[in-house]
Amino acid sequence: MSLVCRNLHFAYNGTPILSAVDLEIREGEFRVLLGRNGSGKTTLIYCLAGLLRPQQGTVTIDGLDLAATPRADIAQRVSLVPQEHADIFPFRVLDVVVMGRTATFRFAQRPGPEDYLAAHQVLAELEAEALAERNFNRISGGERRIALLARAILQAQNTLLLDEPTNHLDFNNQYRLLEKIKRLCQEKGTRVVASMHDPNLTARFADTVTMLSQGRVLAGGPINTVMTAQMVGRLYQTPTRRVAMEDGTALFVPCTPGQGSDHREADAPPAARWT
Repeated sequence: MSLVCRNLHFAYNGTPILSAVDLEIREGEFRVLLGRNGSGKTTLIYCLAGLLRPQQGTVTIDGLDLAATPRADIAQRVSLVPQEHADIFPFRVLDVVVMGRTATFRFAQRPGPEDYLAAHQVLAELEAEALAERNFNRISGGERRIALLARAILQAQNTLLLDEPTNHLDFNNQYRLLEKIKRLCQEKGTRVVASMHDPNLTARFADTVTMLSQGRVLAGGPINTVMTAQMVGRLYQTPTRRVAMEDGTALFVPCTPGQGSDHREADAPPAARWT
């Protein structure tokens, strides 16, 4: 079963944003949409969530056409964590997580004990149960991201759409959050699509990548195939070197003046030896 979009076109007020985008994301897959600012990543995320209606093309999830599906039914299958969020009323983190269930509630329905139990379980799985009684507005940015991820999981664990999940997070929290997302894919079979800017975080955590440039797919496929110095350099219009790591992963480093301006796939000494 897959999340699929075919020949997707989207425009704002006649200005093309996405053109002829094809994607297929399977269960348990962590797909990153990688590209520069303004490349169409956020717009594509919102089209996949069914919140924006493309002018041409289709989006289906497990065979269900989102254009012909009620919003409440979509919410049972797909959840979105947006890039930005405003402070909310001073709810406990537990209450914020439980809000994930309300997307599928009937009018005037209220959360019950089983909803709070499920919220506790999701926080425990994310190793964040200690946050449950804390004020959401008074926890750190990284902790908020984890709380919002928990809310999204409680809403629909099948498919998670994450718009810049590491935005405003520090070095440690970026890795912690992405490790938790990766574990969801591996252990729960959750399908994740995340828009990101950083090729190094993408190379380390994603299974597959779609490179977007000016609203079109520049390249897509498995990380080991697509993430080359040449392709990363083309995507960011920056001469790039690939630095091999001792654990088999790689870092992508913009070339500085004097290093040359080509896009050769260059393996530098293992970065773990650099000081």
